[in-house]
Amino acid sequence: MISVRVPATSANLGPGYDAVGLALSLSMRISLERSSTPIVEVYGEGADLIPCGPEHPAYRAARFVAEMVDESDVHFHLIQENSIPPARGLGGSAAALVGGAVAANDLLGRALAPPDLLNLVCDLDGHPDNAAPALLGGLVIGTLTPGGVSAVRLEPKNLKAVVAVPDFEVSTTAARRALPEQVPHRDAVFNVGRSGLLLGALATGEYDLLRVAMQDRLHQPYRSHLIPGLEDVIEAAISNGAYGACLSGSGPTVLAFAPEAPARKIAAAMRAAFEARDVRAKAWALDVDLAGARVEPPGEIPAPSLEPVH
Repeated sequence: MISVRVPATSANLGPGYDAVGLALSLSMRISLERSSTPIVEVYGEGADLIPCGPEHPAYRAARFVAEMVDESDVHFHLIQENSIPPARGLGGSAAALVGGAVAANDLLGRALAPPDLLNLVCDLDGHPDNAAPALLGGLVIGTLTPGGVSAVRLEPKNLKAVVAVPDFEVSTTAARRALPEQVPHRDAVFNVGRSGLLLGALATGEYDLLRVAMQDRLHQPYRSHLIPGLEDVIEAAISNGAYGACLSGSGPTVLAFAPEAPARKIAAAMRAAFEARDVRAKAWALDVDLAGARVEPPGEIPAPSLEPVH
């Protein structure tokens, strides 16, 4: 059986809508072997919310890989051990797609080169902001082009990613419906300028610029009604020492970048801000995952389950 560890991801990162994603040190493990019939088992966080059949995203990705390497008749036994809260804006579906694709490619002889895997998982997920960092690790800026995915990978240093995860879901459909068909030109200009500043700050380590660079006018204002306490949580992060904060993906998770020393204090403050609005929440102070999806050595390696900050 092949086992692949895949990190959670945070997409959008303020102004970098649908283009910028970050891999986080919260993960799932996808294990895969050949089988006479399709078998899918799911354990861990949110197991009751994840499909246990061939429609499972990791199984679907594994089947795509099998078809690409001319093994269309193969079936799999797939096991997901999950520590990523599903439907919370932390890239769980993209991580599963990546895990299934990487595991199947390894199991079936590694016929697909890394660029092919990147194009496959981004195509399956629909955009690269979650799938690319889940595969590659680090911070990835990417876009889909007619010739495939164009992406740049960065490795931010000395940076913590604090996430506050409220105990409710925001469906991707509802989050997309909240967005307008058109936005004012001034708001587009606002985001373009801050996107450049965001990437420059993360590339150079000038993190004090992130408070301004993570501001957004293209999606957070339109989705804020779906996340009670969003502005309060962002303000709690910044007032307790975070460099900047924003909605993670389409939410409801809120992400803050922080120095290491106050990261746990920031996590506790963000959780408390949610709870002040009668919203239960968990919070973690995480590292940036630089490894991305990786095949683990054989044997029983327990999936890490990080304790949230209290």
